[in-house]
Amino acid sequence: MTQPTPWRPACEQALRSFSDADAIRVWGIGHEVDGVYQPIFNYRFEHTYAAVLLARWLAPLVGADLEVVECAAWLHDVAKRLKDQQGKDTHAQDASARVPEILEGTDFPPGKIPAVRHAIEHHVGLKLTKRLEPIDTACLWDCDKLSKIGAASLIHFGCISGAFQPITTAEILRRGETWLDLARGITASFNTAPAREEGQRRLAFLEAHYAQLRREWSDPMKGTPG
Repeated sequence: MTQPTPWRPACEQALRSFSDADAIRVWGIGHEVDGVYQPIFNYRFEHTYAAVLLARWLAPLVGADLEVVECAAWLHDVAKRLKDQQGKDTHAQDASARVPEILEGTDFPPGKIPAVRHAIEHHVGLKLTKRLEPIDTACLWDCDKLSKIGAASLIHFGCISGAFQPITTAEILRRGETWLDLARGITASFNTAPAREEGQRRLAFLEAHYAQLRREWSDPMKGTPG
């Protein structure tokens, strides 16, 4: 009798295949590693892995189903393309539609697939007007958004800055300070107490980072009489 495929590697491979191809499309260049052509940076995979790590931390703390939340974290952006802003954003629905196909033949509990799809379908948006339910869905939203705040997010955003022209320190600072305004709204919207607490710590780090960058990049002579 054939043993089912472990679901975690199946989800990771599905995400890797999609996001590698999309990153190469965006960058227009890659490099060969052990005979495999890879993008110079795969933002979608790095962001997703950050969300997965957060799922493994947050789900047990808030009583969410770890299998549901982690699976949803792996697959929530499996249909989202970088720099694809044309038309209506349907990536959550598109990713949800792929879930049964990706999990087919794996050992993931079939009865939990609807919960995974519900969480994925409701993870979009950077601000909430009311708390999400059930807890698995709320937990995925928190993990996805928390992954966009903090030290790792600076690395991720910095590595993809070349895909968004122009690239100057001043422009990166401007974008960062714009993102800070959004990050404050995200932090106020977290569904769970642990996410709110961690969000405040990460937000404080980002605020200090961009304040320091502004100090370093200001012109001390500007406005000084000649």
